[in-house]
Amino acid sequence: MARRRYRFRREPRRPRSGIRLAVLVVVLSLAVAWSVGLVRYANRIPMHSTPPTTQADAIVVLTGGSKRMEAGVELLTAGTAPVLFVSGVDHRVDPARVRDLVPGVGASLDQATIDCCIVLGYGASDTLGNARETALWARATGRKSLVLVTSNYHMPRAWIEFEHALPEIALVPFPVVPADVRVNAWWRWPGTFGLIAGEWTKYVFARVRIALAELVASPRIGDARTE
Repeated sequence: MARRRYRFRREPRRPRSGIRLAVLVVVLSLAVAWSVGLVRYANRIPMHSTPPTTQADAIVVLTGGSKRMEAGVELLTAGTAPVLFVSGVDHRVDPARVRDLVPGVGASLDQATIDCCIVLGYGASDTLGNARETALWARATGRKSLVLVTSNYHMPRAWIEFEHALPEIALVPFPVVPADVRVNAWWRWPGTFGLIAGEWTKYVFARVRIALAELVASPRIGDARTE
């Protein structure tokens, strides 16, 4: 009796060209959205520093950029606020050597002003940490309004972090304009381009994180109880 030969049919291969095209479209769309957002972000960077017209409860300086401390001390000596809080100070900085942080205007500070009116915060290592550290200090000391001092390219991200961490406190921006960051023609200078592109990317991630945090914290339908 002759044996029958069975032939196994192979499953037809799924076309991969459609998947690759879809992935390519998604990647290009994200790249275009990121580029458009980068241009808009760069165009919104403040170009000038305008001193606050009203007095605040405190001045907050975020360390990490040039001229920030000098701007904060100048606002303090001008009477903008009675106290200066410096967030994100390195643990190796001795409180007795505050003048070293402001080589340009440190000589104008007397020891009485340093002792009474300058507070150093050591509990932050990034912008989110700055906001949380400042929130703890501001609430503990009863501050209701703050002048936020940071670099102009960093202000948009710092602003949303502080707004989220301190929704009950009035914020006044004071952007510092560094001479070495050429915001006017940022796309022509690799260093400035990389700096602003990095800030824009961090800003996007901060926005997403804050939006998710607010979504989780918001009351769900059915959770509220009626009396």
